[in-house]
Amino acid sequence: MTSFLIVWLFCFLSALVSLGLLRSLAPRLRLLDAPNHRKVHAGQVPLVGGLSAFLGFALPLLLFVSLDETFHWFLAGATLLVGVGALDDANDLPASLRLGSQVLVGFLLVAGAEQYLYQVGDLFGGGDVVLGAFLGSLVTIAAVIGATNAFNMVDGIDGLIGALAITALLGLAYVFSASPAYYSEFLMTICLVGALLPYLLANLQLFGARGKVFSGDAGSMFIGFAVVWLLVRATQGEHAVMRPVTALWFIAVPLIDMVAIMVRRARKGQPLMMADREHLHHIFLRAGFSHRQTLLIITFVAVLMAAFGLLGEVLAIDEWLMFLSFLLVFALYDGLLQHAWKLLRFFREDDGLGPAGVVPRRRSKR
Repeated sequence: MTSFLIVWLFCFLSALVSLGLLRSLAPRLRLLDAPNHRKVHAGQVPLVGGLSAFLGFALPLLLFVSLDETFHWFLAGATLLVGVGALDDANDLPASLRLGSQVLVGFLLVAGAEQYLYQVGDLFGGGDVVLGAFLGSLVTIAAVIGATNAFNMVDGIDGLIGALAITALLGLAYVFSASPAYYSEFLMTICLVGALLPYLLANLQLFGARGKVFSGDAGSMFIGFAVVWLLVRATQGEHAVMRPVTALWFIAVPLIDMVAIMVRRARKGQPLMMADREHLHHIFLRAGFSHRQTLLIITFVAVLMAAFGLLGEVLAIDEWLMFLSFLLVFALYDGLLQHAWKLLRFFREDDGLGPAGVVPRRRSKR
């Protein structure tokens, strides 16, 4: 226990020190987010939160912890995504290059680390759905793309991506802690929480307004990849510590929000990856809630969903029933989303976004 606490503290302090150093280097590296018609923050904010979390997580584990070979494949993939994300933050890379890096990292996960979704459990009540190596590999690559983009899309208000990531990670830490064989994964999960905390505190301006940072694309892609990696580790193999359906509940808010938004865009004939202001946090802001209230409400919902997933795991509720419940939640959210925008339509003429609330520029890098 003492060694675990020392490593966790080292991750936190490493991330904190990295954050301070990177903030001072941000202007030279062009890692600054300037306000515009979509971004109403004051002044140029450093896009170094994700980089500091990555360094605070990776360095202590490499120096002090003996992890299996698959961790090094994870680290290689994470390094690639963080590097591409940082270049994107500085230079606005083409979307095709970002997508290509996500596909490559998914391939590393499958081919190098041999980690993929071989089976997804008894989702329909007729026995385990076995994907096999080929289909499972494709689904895993798709999951990497989906997770990195889901966390990127929710990164729209201060604290949200950090709070949602920590919610999922604490759920994973709980299930990993139940099995001594997964101590390394437990340690990785808890240390990632520790590495994210300095960024989250700075993002919420708890270090003062001048200490504020955003995660950047480097952070959102790293967080999404780390979470999906740990979910695969937790749900696959002979000694899996939880069922695949539980993973859906751990990342329910970013996942449901992303899919619902894409469904809406498809209905309208719009590009699926187009930037807009139709996400869940935008609805709360349009309804008159403050940024902090919106953060607390959405985080509370995410905690409830993760807790429901854990409850289903502990009580061994049938997987098909848990999956059906998830689909019902998605259908409810999608329906509410459509009606919410109808109720708030009169606000659109006042915010300069046009009849559809569409922003013809790229997404936030908060």
